Amino acid sequence: MSYYKKIVECCNGMTFVTKYSGAERTGGKRAPRSEPTSEQKQQYNMRKAIERLFYTLLCNFYPGDYNIVLTYPANDRRTVNEAKATVRDFLRLYRRYCRQHGYLPDYIYNTEIGERGALHHHIILHSHRDIEEIEDLWAQASGGRVQHNGNWRLWSNYDWHGLAEYLIDRTKGGKLPDTHIIGERRYTTSKGLKKPKVTLERIDAKRWYAPKAPKGYELIPDSIRSGTDDLTGGSYIKYGMRRLI
Repeated sequence: MSYYKKIVECCNGMTFVTKYSGAERTGGKRAPRSEPTSEQKQQYNMRKAIERLFYTLLCNFYPGDYNIVLTYPANDRRTVNEAKATVRDFLRLYRRYCRQHGYLPDYIYNTEIGERGALHHHIILHSHRDIEEIEDLWAQASGGRVQHNGNWRLWSNYDWHGLAEYLIDRTKGGKLPDTHIIGERRYTTSKGLKKPKVTLERIDAKRWYAPKAPKGYELIPDSIRSGTDDLTGGSYIKYGMRRLI
């Protein structure tokens, strides 16, 4: 008997572990299961995309960084291609601004259509206490405004999985209208963003034990998840740890 252990190490001292087996066996035989439906595959791919974005956020951004919305003037009805060109103009201005001040021009953004048909962009940028400069750059590129009400900064506990889910799956599992644009990427990132270190190993053991953080780390509260994979039929357990300062 054996299982697999996947370790994802992010650049900020946070590590995520997934232990998983193959399909469950009964009496030495593989338990029968039906082929996954297209909806199950879609949900599986969605979860993986959310995880990838979550790890990307952890590796490249920090508490207090900007989580803002770029909007257009009222009654503006530019096309999707025109909006994409506008964002490119803004990012060109933003990269120039960052070069002039020695800042990293990192970003992650997506484009969506609101309930009334208005285009807007959710974007994550580094904060240098320069929100007024960002507003000016966006106004130059689009004539629009920057919305930064409520939770417009990344919160200090690094619990950004919900933000990744918001950017990837605005429907909340199909409960809300899909505001993403058909045929467009779920999100776009700047070049050169850091990636987590991922390792996978096979463990020869009959079972895995309860999660335990190694010396120098602590378990992240409420991070432990377990269950059965919809696609493989196998069991899994997931948990996160963070390095102690």
